[in-house]
Amino acid sequence: MGKLRIRHLLVAGGAGFLGAAFVRDRLRADPEILITVLDALRRPGAEADLADVADDRRFKLVRGEVSDRAVVDQLAGAVDATITFASEEFTGSGGADGPALARTDIEGTAVLLEAARKFQHQRFLLVSSGEVYGPLKSAPNREEDRLAPKSLPASVRAAAEILAGAYQASNGVPVLVTRGAAAYGPRQPVNQLVAGLIASALSGQTVFIDGNGTATRDYLHVDDQVAGIARVLWKGEPGTVYNVGDGIQISGSQLADTILEACGRPSSLKRLTREGPGWSFAVDPRRMRPLGWDPMIRFPDGIRQTVDWYRKHESWWRLPDTAIAS
Repeated sequence: MGKLRIRHLLVAGGAGFLGAAFVRDRLRADPEILITVLDALRRPGAEADLADVADDRRFKLVRGEVSDRAVVDQLAGAVDATITFASEEFTGSGGADGPALARTDIEGTAVLLEAARKFQHQRFLLVSSGEVYGPLKSAPNREEDRLAPKSLPASVRAAAEILAGAYQASNGVPVLVTRGAAAYGPRQPVNQLVAGLIASALSGQTVFIDGNGTATRDYLHVDDQVAGIARVLWKGEPGTVYNVGDGIQISGSQLADTILEACGRPSSLKRLTREGPGWSFAVDPRRMRPLGWDPMIRFPDGIRQTVDWYRKHESWWRLPDTAIAS
């Protein structure tokens, strides 16, 4: 395919939490990059979250579905590469069911892949999740481990990965996949775990943790996550999957305690629901090291930084005076 030169990038789902952070990061880092975002904008406030880059002449926002072939073909024909964050998981549209998730994550991915094949894109990057491995059995998951998703969002993401792999093998589309740890950071919507807990704590409300608080996850600050994704896009080997994580497991109780301390709230606000499956998730990110990527923001520092942002931007997230169960 020759030397990689991505000057115009199509970012599907680029108005979501992670996608928008990636767009901001790339516009800051690369003065020559052009970015077109395709997003259905179903999440409340999604368009406003990109208002800070709306006047940048290198940026264009198109409202549309990733499953709309005509729209995708029109945009894909003008770009060098595609990256997709598109998912119904956190749109706030009322708990997307299987068919709704499949339309975006599977059918939408198929439409994007076909366009990437048709227009001979230099790269196609599918942003997936570490949850595709399923609940942790022992050591953190490596990229070669079997996929065994247990939730609907993870299952459709795993299906999208398999589809992308088939386009790589059968049609030569230069596919890359990232499987990320749980992201957190400024601008995360409060229907996502860490932001919801911070909003509860700052409001002086009960901070609910599912199960008995011992289930663990790997949490990665959004700035580190998008830096890792960008490194994979430009430096990764097509046909390869990359885990993007911190490699440190944090329990639900530790998460709540860290947030409450950063918010200056008493630990008595923490409540364990004693309900839920109590699943743990973790990824082994060692494959990222040869690409020159390491997380820069340690978990306690990242939580403090994130709490400071929510404290300074109260009008952005403020909810009615009711407990936020997460």
